[in-house]
Amino acid sequence: KEIYREVYTVHLKKILEREFKQKKFIERKDRDRISNETGLDDRQIKFWFQNRSVKARKQGKITRK
Repeated sequence: KEIYREVYTVHLKKILEREFKQKKFIERKDRDRISNETGLDDRQIKFWFQNRSVKARKQGKITRK
């Protein structure tokens, strides 16, 4: 099975980054709201936040709880 990697538009990245600045760790209700707003799947949002948290941690901007 071929793996497909979706490239997010600038608009989608702005929405996701805005949410990440407000909350570093996303809850289910927020994922549902963002999913409705962007059209992205719940899992895509979950994984984006996980990956973004790792990136921020590597840059020393957030610490693990």
